[in-house]
Amino acid sequence: MKEANKITKTNKKTVKKSREDHIRSLLYIVSVLSLILAVVFIVLLVLSKISYVQQWYQTYIKYLLEAERSVETMDDKASVFVIIIFLYVFKAIFPIQFYPLSVLCAITSTVFPAYFSLPINLAGLSAFFSIRYYWGRRVGSDAIQSILKKNVTIRTVIESDGKGNPWLLALFRLIPSIPPNPVSKLYGAMGFVYRDYIILSLLGFLPQLITYTFIGRNVFNPLSAAFLVPFILLFVLISISTFALSKILKIQYRRKSTHG
Repeated sequence: MKEANKITKTNKKTVKKSREDHIRSLLYIVSVLSLILAVVFIVLLVLSKISYVQQWYQTYIKYLLEAERSVETMDDKASVFVIIIFLYVFKAIFPIQFYPLSVLCAITSTVFPAYFSLPINLAGLSAFFSIRYYWGRRVGSDAIQSILKKNVTIRTVIESDGKGNPWLLALFRLIPSIPPNPVSKLYGAMGFVYRDYIILSLLGFLPQLITYTFIGRNVFNPLSAAFLVPFILLFVLISISTFALSKILKIQYRRKSTHG
Protein backbone atom coordinates (compact mmCIF):
# COMPACT_ATOMS: atom_id res chain seq x y z
CA MET A 1 0.00 0.00 0.00
CA LYS A 2 2.81 2.38 0.93
CA GLU A 3 4.64 1.47 -2.28
CA ALA A 4 1.51 2.22 -4.33
CA ASN A 5 1.09 5.60 -2.65
CA LYS A 6 4.73 6.36 -3.31
CA ILE A 7 4.34 5.51 -7.00
CA THR A 8 1.18 7.65 -7.24
CA LYS A 9 2.96 10.57 -5.61
CA THR A 10 5.91 10.19 -7.99
CA ASN A 11 3.57 10.09 -11.00
CA LYS A 12 1.83 13.27 -9.86
CA LYS A 13 5.19 15.02 -9.52
CA THR A 14 6.19 13.84 -13.00
CA VAL A 15 2.93 15.13 -14.53
CA LYS A 16 3.30 18.46 -12.71
CA LYS A 17 6.92 18.85 -13.87
CA SER A 18 5.89 18.00 -17.43
CA ARG A 19 3.16 20.65 -17.30
CA GLU A 20 5.55 23.25 -15.91
CA ASP A 21 8.15 22.41 -18.57
CA HIS A 22 5.46 22.82 -21.23
CA ILE A 23 4.40 26.22 -19.88
CA ARG A 24 8.01 27.38 -19.66
CA SER A 25 8.57 26.32 -23.27
CA LEU A 26 5.50 28.27 -24.39
CA LEU A 27 6.68 31.33 -22.49
CA TYR A 28 10.10 31.09 -24.13
CA ILE A 29 8.43 30.83 -27.57
CA VAL A 30 6.27 33.89 -26.86
CA SER A 31 9.36 35.77 -25.69
CA VAL A 32 11.31 34.95 -28.86
CA LEU A 33 8.37 35.70 -31.18
CA SER A 34 7.86 39.05 -29.45
CA LEU A 35 11.50 39.94 -30.04
CA ILE A 36 11.13 38.99 -33.71
CA LEU A 37 8.06 41.24 -34.01
CA ALA A 38 10.00 44.06 -32.35
CA VAL A 39 12.71 43.63 -35.00
CA VAL A 40 10.05 43.67 -37.75
CA PHE A 41 8.76 47.03 -36.50
CA ILE A 42 12.33 48.35 -36.28
CA VAL A 43 12.76 47.39 -39.94
CA LEU A 44 9.49 49.18 -40.78
CA LEU A 45 10.75 52.25 -38.95
CA VAL A 46 13.98 52.20 -40.97
CA LEU A 47 12.10 51.67 -44.25
CA SER A 48 9.77 54.57 -43.47
CA LYS A 49 12.76 56.92 -43.70
CA ILE A 50 13.55 55.93 -47.29
CA SER A 51 12.62 58.72 -49.72
CA TYR A 52 10.71 56.40 -52.07
CA VAL A 53 8.56 55.09 -49.24
CA GLN A 54 7.94 58.63 -47.99
CA GLN A 55 6.83 59.75 -51.47
CA TRP A 56 4.45 56.81 -51.72
CA TYR A 57 3.15 57.53 -48.20
CA GLN A 58 2.41 61.17 -49.03
CA THR A 59 -0.30 60.07 -51.48
CA TYR A 60 -2.26 58.53 -48.62
CA ILE A 61 -1.42 60.79 -45.66
CA LYS A 62 -3.95 63.48 -46.64
CA TYR A 63 -6.81 60.97 -46.32
CA LEU A 64 -5.53 59.93 -42.91
CA LEU A 65 -5.26 63.55 -41.81
CA GLU A 66 -8.85 64.18 -42.92
CA ALA A 67 -9.98 61.20 -40.86
CA GLU A 68 -8.02 62.52 -37.87
CA ARG A 69 -9.66 65.95 -38.17
CA SER A 70 -13.10 64.33 -38.34
CA VAL A 71 -12.42 62.50 -35.07
CA GLU A 72 -10.95 65.55 -33.35
CA THR A 73 -13.92 67.76 -34.29
CA MET A 74 -16.58 65.33 -33.10
CA ASP A 75 -19.35 67.24 -31.30
CA ASP A 76 -20.73 64.51 -29.06
CA LYS A 77 -17.63 63.29 -27.23
CA ALA A 78 -19.62 62.98 -24.01
CA SER A 79 -21.55 60.10 -25.57
CA VAL A 80 -18.26 58.50 -26.63
CA PHE A 81 -17.07 58.73 -23.01
CA VAL A 82 -20.23 56.99 -21.75
CA ILE A 83 -19.91 54.28 -24.41
CA ILE A 84 -16.25 53.62 -23.53
CA ILE A 85 -17.00 53.24 -19.81
CA PHE A 86 -19.97 51.02 -20.70
CA LEU A 87 -17.69 48.81 -22.82
CA TYR A 88 -15.26 48.42 -19.91
CA VAL A 89 -18.11 47.39 -17.60
CA PHE A 90 -19.67 45.15 -20.25
CA LYS A 91 -16.34 43.37 -20.81
CA ALA A 92 -16.01 42.77 -17.06
CA ILE A 93 -19.47 41.21 -16.85
CA PHE A 94 -19.28 39.33 -20.15
CA PRO A 95 -15.60 38.41 -20.66
CA ILE A 96 -15.71 38.10 -24.45
CA GLN A 97 -12.56 38.30 -26.57
CA PHE A 98 -14.21 40.41 -29.28
CA TYR A 99 -12.47 43.57 -28.10
CA PRO A 100 -9.41 43.36 -25.83
CA LEU A 101 -8.46 46.04 -23.31
CA SER A 102 -5.70 47.21 -25.66
CA VAL A 103 -8.30 48.19 -28.29
CA LEU A 104 -10.38 50.11 -25.75
CA CYS A 105 -7.32 52.00 -24.51
CA ALA A 106 -6.19 52.85 -28.05
CA ILE A 107 -9.66 53.95 -29.19
CA THR A 108 -10.01 56.24 -26.18
CA SER A 109 -6.64 57.80 -26.99
CA THR A 110 -7.69 58.23 -30.62
CA VAL A 111 -10.80 60.22 -29.69
CA PHE A 112 -9.48 62.17 -26.68
CA PRO A 113 -6.15 63.92 -26.04
CA ALA A 114 -3.79 62.16 -23.66
CA TYR A 115 -4.65 64.35 -20.64
CA PHE A 116 -8.26 63.11 -21.00
CA SER A 117 -7.74 59.60 -22.34
CA LEU A 118 -5.38 58.50 -19.54
CA PRO A 119 -7.81 59.28 -16.67
CA ILE A 120 -10.73 57.91 -18.69
CA ASN A 121 -8.90 54.65 -19.30
CA LEU A 122 -7.76 54.47 -15.67
CA ALA A 123 -11.40 54.92 -14.58
CA GLY A 124 -12.53 52.22 -17.02
CA LEU A 125 -9.77 49.84 -15.95
CA SER A 126 -10.57 50.45 -12.28
CA ALA A 127 -14.20 49.54 -12.94
CA PHE A 128 -13.16 46.49 -14.96
CA PHE A 129 -10.70 45.17 -12.37
CA SER A 130 -13.08 45.93 -9.48
CA ILE A 131 -16.09 44.13 -10.95
CA ARG A 132 -14.12 40.94 -11.59
CA TYR A 133 -12.49 41.19 -8.17
CA TYR A 134 -15.78 41.46 -6.30
CA TRP A 135 -17.19 38.72 -8.47
CA GLY A 136 -14.40 36.53 -7.15
CA ARG A 137 -15.05 37.69 -3.57
CA ARG A 138 -18.70 36.73 -4.00
CA VAL A 139 -18.01 33.17 -5.16
CA GLY A 140 -15.36 32.80 -2.44
CA SER A 141 -12.44 30.44 -1.96
CA ASP A 142 -14.42 27.45 -3.26
CA ALA A 143 -13.97 28.83 -6.78
CA ILE A 144 -10.16 29.03 -6.62
CA GLN A 145 -9.50 25.52 -7.92
CA SER A 146 -12.15 25.95 -10.60
CA ILE A 147 -10.49 29.15 -11.83
CA LEU A 148 -7.02 27.60 -11.79
CA LYS A 149 -8.14 24.49 -13.68
CA LYS A 150 -9.37 26.65 -16.55
CA ASN A 151 -6.12 28.65 -16.80
CA VAL A 152 -3.06 26.43 -16.99
CA THR A 153 -0.45 29.21 -17.11
CA ILE A 154 -1.89 31.02 -14.09
CA ARG A 155 -2.34 27.74 -12.20
CA THR A 156 1.24 26.74 -12.89
CA VAL A 157 2.74 30.05 -11.78
CA ILE A 158 0.67 31.30 -8.87
CA GLU A 159 1.20 30.27 -5.27
CA SER A 160 -2.28 29.10 -4.34
CA ASP A 161 -1.99 29.74 -0.64
CA GLY A 162 -5.29 31.55 -0.18
CA LYS A 163 -3.61 34.97 0.23
CA GLY A 164 -2.36 35.85 -3.22
CA ASN A 165 1.05 37.14 -4.22
CA PRO A 166 1.60 40.90 -4.72
CA TRP A 167 4.52 40.82 -7.15
CA LEU A 168 2.91 38.08 -9.21
CA LEU A 169 -0.26 40.18 -9.53
CA ALA A 170 1.74 43.13 -10.90
CA LEU A 171 3.58 40.79 -13.29
CA PHE A 172 0.33 39.24 -14.51
CA ARG A 173 -0.95 42.74 -15.35
CA LEU A 174 2.30 43.57 -17.09
CA ILE A 175 2.03 40.67 -19.56
CA PRO A 176 -0.56 41.33 -22.30
CA SER A 177 -0.97 37.61 -23.07
CA ILE A 178 -2.17 36.79 -19.53
CA PRO A 179 -6.01 37.06 -19.50
CA PRO A 180 -7.05 39.74 -16.98
CA ASN A 181 -10.48 38.32 -16.08
CA PRO A 182 -9.42 35.09 -14.33
CA VAL A 183 -6.57 36.89 -12.55
CA SER A 184 -8.99 39.48 -11.13
CA LYS A 185 -11.52 36.87 -10.11
CA LEU A 186 -8.82 34.69 -8.57
CA TYR A 187 -7.40 37.43 -6.35
CA GLY A 188 -10.91 38.34 -5.25
CA ALA A 189 -11.66 34.71 -4.39
CA MET A 190 -8.44 34.51 -2.38
CA GLY A 191 -9.50 37.51 -0.30
CA PHE A 192 -6.60 39.72 -1.40
CA VAL A 193 -6.87 43.23 0.13
CA TYR A 194 -8.81 45.37 -2.39
CA ARG A 195 -6.74 48.54 -1.94
CA ASP A 196 -3.48 46.68 -2.65
CA TYR A 197 -5.15 44.75 -5.46
CA ILE A 198 -6.38 47.80 -7.39
CA ILE A 199 -3.12 49.75 -6.91
CA LEU A 200 -0.95 46.83 -8.05
CA SER A 201 -3.29 46.07 -10.96
CA LEU A 202 -3.19 49.65 -12.28
CA LEU A 203 0.57 49.97 -11.71
CA GLY A 204 1.20 46.66 -13.49
CA PHE A 205 -0.99 47.68 -16.43
CA LEU A 206 0.40 51.22 -16.64
CA PRO A 207 3.27 50.46 -19.10
CA GLN A 208 0.74 48.90 -21.47
CA LEU A 209 -1.65 51.82 -21.03
CA ILE A 210 1.04 54.39 -21.86
CA THR A 211 2.03 52.39 -24.93
CA TYR A 212 -1.57 52.10 -26.18
CA THR A 213 -2.03 55.83 -25.56
CA PHE A 214 0.81 56.68 -27.94
CA ILE A 215 -0.49 54.17 -30.49
CA GLY A 216 -4.01 55.60 -30.34
CA ARG A 217 -2.83 59.21 -30.60
CA ASN A 218 -0.77 58.44 -33.72
CA VAL A 219 -2.98 55.86 -35.43
CA PHE A 220 -3.59 58.25 -38.33
CA ASN A 221 0.14 58.44 -39.02
CA PRO A 222 1.09 54.73 -39.06
CA LEU A 223 4.57 55.17 -40.53
CA SER A 224 5.65 57.75 -37.97
CA ALA A 225 8.15 56.97 -35.22
CA ALA A 226 5.50 58.03 -32.68
CA PHE A 227 3.33 55.13 -33.89
CA LEU A 228 5.95 52.45 -34.58
CA VAL A 229 8.22 52.93 -31.54
CA PRO A 230 5.42 52.11 -29.02
CA PHE A 231 4.88 48.81 -30.83
CA ILE A 232 8.59 48.08 -30.56
CA LEU A 233 8.54 48.87 -26.84
CA LEU A 234 5.38 46.79 -26.36
CA PHE A 235 6.87 43.69 -27.96
CA VAL A 236 10.12 44.14 -26.02
CA LEU A 237 8.01 44.44 -22.85
CA ILE A 238 6.16 41.22 -23.69
CA SER A 239 9.44 39.45 -24.43
CA ILE A 240 11.11 40.52 -21.17
CA SER A 241 8.06 39.88 -18.98
CA THR A 242 7.33 36.42 -20.39
CA PHE A 243 11.00 35.48 -20.11
CA ALA A 244 10.97 36.69 -16.48
CA LEU A 245 7.83 34.68 -15.80
CA SER A 246 9.42 31.53 -17.20
CA LYS A 247 12.46 32.07 -14.94
CA ILE A 248 10.21 32.61 -11.91
CA LEU A 249 8.42 29.39 -12.72
CA LYS A 250 11.74 27.54 -12.91
CA ILE A 251 12.91 28.97 -9.56
CA GLN A 252 9.61 28.04 -7.91
CA TYR A 253 9.88 24.47 -9.14
CA ARG A 254 13.45 24.14 -7.88
CA ARG A 255 12.45 25.44 -4.44
CA LYS A 256 9.59 22.98 -4.22
CA SER A 257 11.85 20.12 -5.31
CA THR A 258 14.45 21.09 -2.72
CA HIS A 259 11.89 21.21 0.09
CA GLY A 260 10.21 18.08 -0.72
